[in-house]
Order: sequence, then structure tokens, then C-alpha cells
Amino acid sequence: MKDEKIIAICEFYKKELVPYGKGAYFPETYKHIMYMLWMIPQFIKEGRKEKANRWLGFVQGVLWANDVYEIEDMKEHNRQDENK
Repeated sequence: MKDEKIIAICEFYKKELVPYGKGAYFPETYKHIMYMLWMIPQFIKEGRKEKANRWLGFVQGVLWANDVYEIEDMKEHNRQDENK
């Protein structure tokens, strides 16, 4: 996955997860994955793409386990834009 796509996914999840922060039904987990979503772009900037990919995979696993997104939804999130 391209660096720009990883960063875009992080931005998308941060925006989409804001409502969960208010009375979140997985509050400690929410705080941790939000931290991870803020750190992943930094790893990309540092050239640590493998770590960024691992962390994104973990975040997506948590989102699936907490019924925020289905696997098929996240496959679509990860799909490269056709015009790029």
C-alpha cells in the first residue's frame, strides 16, 4: 500500500471514530487505537513503513473485533484508488 493511502486511512478512521470517544463502548481500547492512528503517519515519515503497516493491521483488527467495521469494509478502505 502506498504511504499516502496509509495516511489517508488513518485520517479517515480518526474522523469516523470521534463519536466513539464520547461515551465509547470500548473506552480504553479507543484511546489506544486513536494514539496509534496519530503515530502511524509519523512512522511513515520516518521510513518505518513495516511498523506502520503492522500498527494499521492491529487497529483494523480492533475495529473488527468491536463491530465497528466488517472485514469487507476494511478491504475496501485499503483498496488503492484506481485513478492513482
